[in-house]
Amino acid sequence: MLAGFPAMDAIARARAAWQAAVAPAIGLAAALGALTAGSGALAVMAMALVGAAAGYCFAVSLRFSIAGLMVALSLLISQGLFLTPADAIPALLFATAGGIAQSAFSLAIWAWEGTCRWRKVHMGLAAPARPVDEAVWDWRGGVADLRSNLTLASTSFRHALRFGAALAAGVAVYRLLDMHQHGFWVPLTILFVLRPEEDETFHRLVLRAVGTAVGLVIATVLAEVLIGDEVAVALLLAVATAFAYGLLTVQYALFTTAITVYAVLLADTLGEGALHAAGQRAYATAIGILIAGAAFLVWSNPASGKEAAEERSLASPDPAR
Repeated sequence: MLAGFPAMDAIARARAAWQAAVAPAIGLAAALGALTAGSGALAVMAMALVGAAAGYCFAVSLRFSIAGLMVALSLLISQGLFLTPADAIPALLFATAGGIAQSAFSLAIWAWEGTCRWRKVHMGLAAPARPVDEAVWDWRGGVADLRSNLTLASTSFRHALRFGAALAAGVAVYRLLDMHQHGFWVPLTILFVLRPEEDETFHRLVLRAVGTAVGLVIATVLAEVLIGDEVAVALLLAVATAFAYGLLTVQYALFTTAITVYAVLLADTLGEGALHAAGQRAYATAIGILIAGAAFLVWSNPASGKEAAEERSLASPDPAR
């Protein structure tokens, strides 16, 4: 699932390349999570380092940042499942294989679209399409952006440090509170709401709270109505997943609603009561929101909103990064 998010805005060929490139990193993060899950100190340190690296990806582009977030999310989930060191190799292989499968699917879509276009042109139903020359990525530009932002005056660099520290705090808190079952929902909230800009972060905090509340109500009602109907629940899980993918770049509150419905229904399907899962989701989300908000209150950006926007405009908008 994680490898499906990078380069969602790209054409199928470029999307397949991004997914194939990110897949090994997602696998390595999953393995690292298995190796560090048994120690609270190691889990916090690993999350701080990987989280900071993921946050620094915002210095390059939104597409690159999403790839970084999915790598951090892989570590977060692996740690949250409390895998053992013996699970490291299987986690690496399965997570990487899942990403490669996503890439193969994108390539199949690209081939299918090309075949359909060729048939329409051959039958005279469509004009020949102009070749799309979208660079998959721009290594030189990306490296230049990373180097130029390596200073505390950079919003992106400050975000990287803030992001890593906040995620590490989220991991530390759920372990100190002994939230073993769904504790990873705390840093999960932080990962999705904390952004380089203060205004955007607090806006997403509100959307996260509203979307979670609505999703909890919907999921709980559906779980109670569909008790024992495994086929209907399976279909709803598929629909919720589809909406989560489709709504991520449309409206964050709606995405949160969809992913909350998925999480609660999945927990209920695995044997946990829907009401208990909903309560855990609400509790973890509230803690994550507090940590994300506190991160900016403790260490805000030095520039005003206008200056920060001007700084971000210096970064290349090239989606290949």
